[in-house]
Amino acid sequence: MTHESSVLSYSPQSAIRAREELFNRLQHYPATPEETERSLGLFVRGSLLARMLAVAELYQRITTLPGVVMDIGTWRGQTAVLCENLRAIYEPLNFTRRIFAFDTFEGYAGFGEKDQPSDLHRDGSYATGGDYAGYLRELLLLHEQSNAMGHNHGKHQVIAGDCRQTIPDFFAQQTHECVALAFFDLNAHAPTKEAFEAVYARMVPGAIAAFWQLTRSATPAEGQVYVQEILGKKPHRMHRAAIYPGLCYLEKC
Repeated sequence: MTHESSVLSYSPQSAIRAREELFNRLQHYPATPEETERSLGLFVRGSLLARMLAVAELYQRITTLPGVVMDIGTWRGQTAVLCENLRAIYEPLNFTRRIFAFDTFEGYAGFGEKDQPSDLHRDGSYATGGDYAGYLRELLLLHEQSNAMGHNHGKHQVIAGDCRQTIPDFFAQQTHECVALAFFDLNAHAPTKEAFEAVYARMVPGAIAAFWQLTRSATPAEGQVYVQEILGKKPHRMHRAAIYPGLCYLEKC
C-alpha cells in the first residue's frame, strides 16, 4: 500500500528528490559489504536521525527506573529495535529491561465513529504481509546477539493480535511486570484508549507514555484520548521531544 510519507510531506520537491537519491546511493554504494554496513551514517537523512535521537532522549529518562518497554503499534518494529540497541548502550548489564512489541501485523484495527478513516488510515491499512512477526523476532534476536553481552539473549517478545486483547492477556500472564516506557502508535480511538488504560495501571511513578501522533489533526485519535481521558484526570507532566516535535510524552507522577 501507499505510505503516507509518499503523499504527505512538508518538504519541497527538491528535498524529496534528494531523499530518493540518497536511498539510491545507499543501494549502489561503491564499497565492500563490510564497509557499506559500517557506513550507514552517510545515508541517514536528518529527519530520520532526529526521530532516532528522540527515541534515545526518552530512553535515557528511564535508565534509573524498573520496568519493561512496550512498543504498541510497532508496525515494522523500528522503535523496538532502537530500544534494544539503546539498552545495550545505556544499560548493557540490565538484563531485566525486556522489550515487548505489539501489533496486529494485519493493519490498523478498531476505527470507529470518533475516527477519521481515509485511504491511508483505516482498518487494514499498513499491513506488513507475510509472517512479519516472525521476521521481527529474528531481527531482535540478531541485534541482541550482536550487542554487548550478546550471549544473554531472548529477553524480548513480539506479540501479534489486536492490542485490546493481547495487552490484557499479557498482563494477566505476566502478573509481576511493570512498565517504564510505552510507545503508542495505533491511530484509532478505541484501541488507543483501551491500550493506554491497561498500560497506565502498570506504569511506575516517573514512567513515560509516548505518543507519535498526539498533535496531528489528520489522525486525531491520540489527541482525543489525551484531552478526553487523561488531561485533568491522571496526574502527569507533559513534554514534547526536544528535536522531533511530533513525539509527545507524558511522565506519570
